[in-house]
Amino acid sequence: MTRHELKTWPQYFAALRLGKKRFEIRRNDREFAVGDVLVLREFDPEMDDYTGQVEERQITFLLSEEDYGVIHGFVAIGFGEVVHHGDVPADGALTAEQLAHWHETTASNAALRAQDSRKVAQSYAVPTTGRAPMLVSADRHNAVAAAAEAEASFHAAAARIVREQ
Repeated sequence: MTRHELKTWPQYFAALRLGKKRFEIRRNDREFAVGDVLVLREFDPEMDDYTGQVEERQITFLLSEEDYGVIHGFVAIGFGEVVHHGDVPADGALTAEQLAHWHETTASNAALRAQDSRKVAQSYAVPTTGRAPMLVSADRHNAVAAAAEAEASFHAAAARIVREQ
């Protein structure tokens, strides 16, 4: 999970804080991924400075340039509240059970991302009426699926190792 710090102008920050704004349209220059956290910092362009107000949101959905007309080089980011994985003691110590559970949850989430990416890749690979297959898009989604499958495998193995100790 990566944390991305983003400038947010006051009118958009206010809508975000009120729960009216649950998306961002951004240049896709940071390799945004589902599960990453957005650290949205209010920036006042008239003062040319940050206000000190900060909100965090977790990415729950992404649309890229191949999807539904998003401009090339940009991404539409859907987000929700940050998901916390249980209570971690102040000293950061975890029990083996907590660590195994975290790995199992992460493996399950990665497997779901892989499954979703495979479905999208298949939809691009099949020609439809009036549209040829979009093989480049299919290849990109298959690559995302392969990476998510590898991540799921890693975390499932890690959970098994932790439980065996």
